Amino acid sequence: MSELRTYDNAQLLHHWPQLPHLDDEVVCFVGNFDNRRYPHNERYFNRELMLVLLTAGHSEIRLNGRPVSLSAGTVLLHGPDYLTDHRSLSSDLEYMALSLSESLWAEEPALSRIVAQLLLTMRRDDDCTLRLSPYAAEHLRSELEALMSLLDSDHRFLRRRVQVHCEALLLDVADWLSHKTVVREHVSRRDRLLREFHALATKYFREEHSVGFYADRLAVSRQYLTRVLRAETGRSVNEILSELQLMEARNLLLTTTLQVGEVAAQLGFGDAAVFCKFFRRHVGCTPLAFRRSRGV
Repeated sequence: MSELRTYDNAQLLHHWPQLPHLDDEVVCFVGNFDNRRYPHNERYFNRELMLVLLTAGHSEIRLNGRPVSLSAGTVLLHGPDYLTDHRSLSSDLEYMALSLSESLWAEEPALSRIVAQLLLTMRRDDDCTLRLSPYAAEHLRSELEALMSLLDSDHRFLRRRVQVHCEALLLDVADWLSHKTVVREHVSRRDRLLREFHALATKYFREEHSVGFYADRLAVSRQYLTRVLRAETGRSVNEILSELQLMEARNLLLTTTLQVGEVAAQLGFGDAAVFCKFFRRHVGCTPLAFRRSRGV
């Protein structure tokens, strides 16, 4: 199984600095099967607001444990703190992606409201996808292309101009979403439990490490939660939480100057020695040795 990684604009631009962007707050780009921004079977923890329009081909992913099928003309939209597991994709895959950091949209009230409305609607409908008409798909493609051109310009008021463009683009998505016919699929108790556990885990993994906390929140026994997670994911509750903690630990060790004890505190370990033992057991070296091995 591939290593769980963190996905954010800063890391995206570290690998592909030529992508159209505004600092590390907005990145907009085109990709295809041979030129995608994640390896096949990559699993990552997303920290940004993501909008992806498939323009050709198809892809199968799991989003917070839920299977999602994407085909040409489909928009995928979700907020930060989602676990994405890429399962399969076709060789004719083509897509356009927009990745927005909260620092850009949260400071502008109108843009913040439309983002909140979109995410609330998606959560209410329990669906992060929207199937567009050919006209709407072409319109969205044009808007994303215009945004990429804007990001590559030397507009004097670029930041504000980008915020206005993103607001207009997301308002169009909200309009299309308002006309969507919601088909209520039957979701089994086990599937709903899996989705709700992933949502809780991605929110609380830094401070809550016990199976009991999640079982109590989900109103099930520890044994039942453990059994469902093992059957559906092949991993236990503790293994999933440990994977998230290790992902965050690696990210903090490589991208910040925090001392090991400070990293331990951010991840809910009361004692740095306990954190070091945990890290070494899973990674094979101490946090300091891990930093040195990566040239940090």
